Amino acid sequence: MIKPGGILFDLDGVIFQGNSLISGSKEILSALTEAEIPYRFITNTTRMTKNNLVKMLGDMGLAVDSNDVFAAPHAAAEYCELKGYNKILLFVPDQEMQDDFAAFQLVENNPDAVVIGDMGKLFTFKLLNKLFRIIISGAGLVAMHKNRYWAPADGLALDLGAFISALEYASNKSAAVMGKPNANLFKLATRSWNISGNSIFVVGDDLYGDICGAKNAGMKSILVKTGKFREGSLKASKIVPDYII
Repeated sequence: MIKPGGILFDLDGVIFQGNSLISGSKEILSALTEAEIPYRFITNTTRMTKNNLVKMLGDMGLAVDSNDVFAAPHAAAEYCELKGYNKILLFVPDQEMQDDFAAFQLVENNPDAVVIGDMGKLFTFKLLNKLFRIIISGAGLVAMHKNRYWAPADGLALDLGAFISALEYASNKSAAVMGKPNANLFKLATRSWNISGNSIFVVGDDLYGDICGAKNAGMKSILVKTGKFREGSLKASKIVPDYII
């Protein structure tokens, strides 16, 4: 019997999908609490603030402490601080997320860096062209994540990575990517546990973001067949999870 030292869960597609908890998610969290196995949630979500995400989960019937959620925007703010950026052009769908970047001067012109979250349907040619012109003029490009697609309730949809790749190609500049599969996000989420990475399991529905990310961080991986999981993608991928359930 395998007993993990701790578990990191992806949220969208693993714990919930659309406006509902995925069957069994609430029960497994209760079982982990009873077994005294620590767990946290790690997410590339940039569509809402962490507090709003916690509230949404609460409305679904899942009580979550905000300290147990680690999201890509916080990693982006920390990265910009380390780089010494002062002026930032921030593009996120939830304006409350500006609070996470209160240490910076938020500008429209001549930024040190452009920081982008997933704008969803707000991505237009006009917006992408504006960002392209700013980046090619010298601004750094910081992507909160680079997910290819995600799985909302109405079917698969392009995610931030598709638009970041377009900007990289056009500007001939590489983005600094903050979210999964970047190892830093995984390690940040578990540093207070003070346990070896190879005893930590990452549970996710995304082969690239979750499973490859776990391997990048030296952790074990569990692929679940919910959310964006597709059997064809698993068979075609060179990424091999440690477990599939």
